[in-house]
Amino acid sequence: MKPCVIWYPVLLVWGFSSCMAGYSQSLWTSLDQGLSTSGPRCLLEDTLSDVLYISGAFAMAGEDVISPGIVKWDGAQFSPMACGFNWDCVSPFSAGGLGNGGIVTIAFWNGELFAGGDIYSINGSPAYNVARWDGTAWQPLASGLDGPVSRLHGYSDGLYAVGVFTHADGLEANGLARWDGTAWHAVFDLPQLSTFTINRVYDVAWYNGELYICGNFVGANGMVCIARHNGTSWQAVGNGIRGPFSLVNLLEVHNGLLYVAGAFAQSSPYGPPENPGCGIVTWDGENWGQLGEGTCGSNNPTIYRMTWILDTLYVTGQFDRIGGVPTGRVARWDGARWCSLVPPNYFYPDVGAMGSYRDTLLVGGSFTTVGPDSINRIAKWTGGAYTSACGGAVGVEEPLPAHRSLSFYPQPASERINLVVGSEDVGLPLMIFDATGRSVLSRFINTTNEQVDISMIAPGNYIVRMGAVSSGRLVVVR
Repeated sequence: MKPCVIWYPVLLVWGFSSCMAGYSQSLWTSLDQGLSTSGPRCLLEDTLSDVLYISGAFAMAGEDVISPGIVKWDGAQFSPMACGFNWDCVSPFSAGGLGNGGIVTIAFWNGELFAGGDIYSINGSPAYNVARWDGTAWQPLASGLDGPVSRLHGYSDGLYAVGVFTHADGLEANGLARWDGTAWHAVFDLPQLSTFTINRVYDVAWYNGELYICGNFVGANGMVCIARHNGTSWQAVGNGIRGPFSLVNLLEVHNGLLYVAGAFAQSSPYGPPENPGCGIVTWDGENWGQLGEGTCGSNNPTIYRMTWILDTLYVTGQFDRIGGVPTGRVARWDGARWCSLVPPNYFYPDVGAMGSYRDTLLVGGSFTTVGPDSINRIAKWTGGAYTSACGGAVGVEEPLPAHRSLSFYPQPASERINLVVGSEDVGLPLMIFDATGRSVLSRFINTTNEQVDISMIAPGNYIVRMGAVSSGRLVVVR
């Protein structure tokens, strides 16, 4: 059950051309009649109750369900959650009043559901940007926060909130606060980070015992768009993410790495060549890692959302190229290469939210046209294994003819694997690559049946190769 984070739309000027009608393949299907107005910002699955929570800047689901900012989906139909937000349940309803972002983040903590965003009332009573669902109604959290929330994230010591606010229940917080179930607290005395009058913090994550934040800020000591607290003080992360139009939207921990995504690149105007990558990179506590070419070459490299289904990473955003291939802004990373799921301009006008339900990919946005279909603002993937284009695999050569052989067991493995190769491959190097394309093991193989020690490799998913032959994915567990 993953929390969700705000995405920041970028103004586009374009026309709806007739070429959209040229797409004949249906890759997505609608959830009932869809949603109204600006559509979803966050999709959060509750696997315990088999319900999908959907929040955003919409007012209605279909023609009958009025629940401004948030609804739930049970696999067959939408249902409201009390009066939603910024509506008194009595006044004639209009789609207005949801603010620019609506409800941009929902998260679980301590067995309860929380929502954040641009909230100013609950059932006609004042509320301040964050709320708790008690099972039948939304409740405020003390006097809340004095500015919009970008993300909520539940950890063992409380519900963390980040955003564009200065105070939490009257306490100076500068965009980072923690709710312990009763009261708000400032976190590590986060200072004002830049010349903005209010910190612009967009996400937060605990990684390797340190607290990381990201957003749009330029602080002291190289804290540019990303920073961490090492238990004593706030510190830079590498050289930061730089550039006059750069910002970081997302932080996610997966398989021992911190994934960092946003609007940045290694060329103007989204950053200098010294940036660690384009759109999305990884951080291992000391070094940056790249996921292939990322969104390099895009007119706009921005990634808004990422989600994992099993161990495949899916992303969406404003990019029009990923892994060196053109895309309609929905793509997946399989550990070795990027593949676009849809051709360019497949969504009209925009797609931004992303999540999963019952191991199926869903996207949301302001779109009403998806390829050849009319779909209102939320869609479920039905394209199977279809991809519109795939980039090259990272760090490996093209396969040699099929008579070359390589296999190993057990799968998954813990301390060692038994490797079986053809006689023609004896003497070649065995290489194991992590999800960023970095080599984590390299050794020569001297026999056709050999045991390989993998005890030094961290748990996760890896690509095994020998010479130019690939056996696919190795799963390491402990």
